[in-house]
Amino acid sequence: MKIHDLIQGSPEWLAYRATMRNASDAPAMMGCSAYKTRAELLRELHTGVAAEVDVGTQKRFDNGHRVEALARPLAEEFIGAELYPVTASLGNLSASFDGITLAEDECFEHKALNDTLRAAFDAAWSERAEDPQAGRHMPLMYRVQMEQQLLVSGARRVLFMAAAWTAAGELEEERHCWYYPDRALRQQIVDGWAQFDRDLAAYALPPAAEPVQAEPMESLPAVSVRLDGALSVAGNLPTFAEALKAFIARMPAKPATDNEFATVEAACKSLKKAEDALDAAEAGALASI
Repeated sequence: MKIHDLIQGSPEWLAYRATMRNASDAPAMMGCSAYKTRAELLRELHTGVAAEVDVGTQKRFDNGHRVEALARPLAEEFIGAELYPVTASLGNLSASFDGITLAEDECFEHKALNDTLRAAFDAAWSERAEDPQAGRHMPLMYRVQMEQQLLVSGARRVLFMAAAWTAAGELEEERHCWYYPDRALRQQIVDGWAQFDRDLAAYALPPAAEPVQAEPMESLPAVSVRLDGALSVAGNLPTFAEALKAFIARMPAKPATDNEFATVEAACKSLKKAEDALDAAEAGALASI
């Protein structure tokens, strides 16, 4: 294992990750990530442009870093040794550890506790004791990440912890278990990255979708209404009514394609303008009484 002098989250760390096959990306490569598809990862590495991080995702990242730091002292109590967050590699495989011991024999991985993880821990633990193989019951996306961490580090096991913390940094709930190497899963990861690299070398951006275009539609005639001194209405309302009926008849009754939906949208905008014109004509006529 080669340790890199990088601060996690720094521009240098991000530049390094762009050249490596990272443990946090392994679930997407394996098609089991809840946050990124394999196709999205291929496109991202082909273009060198990462997907834009929305507000919700950034909050998730920020909270992850916060609770990881809160959980590390607790993990050190369980392990009985100090933990150091490091970034390391083995060939082109990389892993950023929430913590690893100085002897590099035990790792630490922390996730925010959620209902999915609660159910996984409940399924893993018996009533009499914690299952020593509880890590095998964790969701696949987390097992893939930890298995690559074990592959890169050569460590014998990972302390997997899921906890919930208050905004003030107080522990609300905590679950943990040990994850041990899974040789079959490890081989799948190695083979998966090899296939991913072949797919990346042959990757081409999908063709851009044809722009959606609305069918051209004639505008409705302007509305003309006035009241003369005998309180009789004069204007082009009969002509407008016929034009309106014809306009509606030309609209797709049951749109099915993108272009038909665009046509209906454009027609609805024209009808809204006509509605506003009618309101204005009515108000003008009433004002002239």
